[in-house]
Amino acid sequence: MLLFFVGCSEENDPAPFKEEETQEEATDNLVQPTSTLDYNALENWAFHPEQSFNFLATYSLDIGIVDEDLQLSGSISIANNATTDTGVDVFFVHPTILEASPNEATVVELSEQPTTRIDLTIVAQGGQLAKYGRVFAPRYRQSTGATYLDDTIGKETQASVIMQSYSDVKAAFMNYLQHYNNGNSIILAGHSQGSYLLSMLLSDVFDDDASLRSQLVTAALGGMGHIYALEGAYVGGQFENIPLCLQIDECGCVQGWRSYEDGQTYNDTRTALPMFNEELVRYGVFHRIVNVEEDWFLMDEAYISQNPDYVRYIALSANVDEDYGYNYVAHDNLYLARMRRDSNTAIGLNVTYNPQASDQRTNDLALEAQHPLFDFWGYHTKDYATYLWPLLEQIDAKLANCN
Repeated sequence: MLLFFVGCSEENDPAPFKEEETQEEATDNLVQPTSTLDYNALENWAFHPEQSFNFLATYSLDIGIVDEDLQLSGSISIANNATTDTGVDVFFVHPTILEASPNEATVVELSEQPTTRIDLTIVAQGGQLAKYGRVFAPRYRQSTGATYLDDTIGKETQASVIMQSYSDVKAAFMNYLQHYNNGNSIILAGHSQGSYLLSMLLSDVFDDDASLRSQLVTAALGGMGHIYALEGAYVGGQFENIPLCLQIDECGCVQGWRSYEDGQTYNDTRTALPMFNEELVRYGVFHRIVNVEEDWFLMDEAYISQNPDYVRYIALSANVDEDYGYNYVAHDNLYLARMRRDSNTAIGLNVTYNPQASDQRTNDLALEAQHPLFDFWGYHTKDYATYLWPLLEQIDAKLANCN
C-alpha cells in the first residue's frame, strides 16, 4: 500500500511540501521484513491439505447436543473437508500460544513453540470451519505478549517485531494464493494475535485489490476487539474498501467480536495496542491509526443484538467431560449473549451464565474469571466457543447468497 501525506497551505509557504517529501522518503526507505520461513516446506504449516498426516482431517467435527440433565438430546453432523477442494478455502491464523514466553518484545522461533498445543488450539477454535473446505493454517514466528501489552515499549520496536510475525503470515498466504487458490473463495479466520495479523493482511493485500476482495467470503477476526471507522461509518478507517458485515448474508466484509462477562468494564483503548502505532501505518499494514475523538469501534452485530438472548455454546467435550462419543458438544439455553455498547470506543459481546436451577452442565467459562488478565480481556480465550455457532450460521448464509 502506498501512503500519501496531503497538506493545505498558502502558495508562498513551502514547509508542508518539505514535510510531505520527508515523510514519503522515510516510508520508501523503510526496510520491509522478509520472512525467513519457506512455506513450500510443509513442516512450516500447522495444517495443510498436502501433508502426509493431517490431524485435523482425521478429527470428527460432529457435535453432540447435551441438555440440562446431561442427556444427549441430539446431534449435528458436520462434514470434514479439511483436505477436500470444495471451491472454498479457509486460511486460519492461530493466537499467541507460547510457553515460558520472554518478557520483552521479540519474536519466538518455531523451534521454541509448543507445536501440539498450537495444533489443538486451531482444532478447538477453527476446526469446525473445515466443513467449508481445505484448511491452510501456517506456523509463524509469534510476537510475545509483551509486544502487544507493554506501554513502555517504543513504537518503532513494537512495529519491527510485529512486522516480523506479519512477514511470515503474508508469505504463507502468498504461497497459498500462488500455488493452491486457483480462484477459490476465501474465508480468513483467526484469533487474538492471529486476528491482528490478518487485519494487516486485509489492509496490505486485499484492500486495494478488487479481484481478491471479490473472493473474500468473510474475515472472521475473533478476539481482536476493535475494527474502527469514523463515527457513523463502516469503512474508511482501519480499511478503506472492506466494510464491517452489516447483513448476515453479506460477503467480502469483516466480522469482529470479543467476549466479556456481562457488565464488565472494557479496556480496549490502551495506547500499547497496534492501532495507536503510526510506525505500522508507515509500513503500509494499516491505513491509519485510530482517532478516539472521531472514530467508533465496531463489532459484528448482525446476528446478536443489544437484547440478551440465548446463544448456542460450542465446547470441546474434553473441557466439559461430556463427550458421548463426540469431540464437540453444544449447550443450548445455558448462556445469554448481547452486544453492549457503552460509548464509541466501548463495545463487546457480553455473555452471562444463566442456568436453570436443575442444570447439571459444566460452566466452561468458570475458570476464565480467575485468569490474571481477566479484567483486561474478559472471556478472551473462549471467544470462539461463545461465537462459533453464530459465525457458522452466518457463513452458511453468505455462501448461499454470494457467488
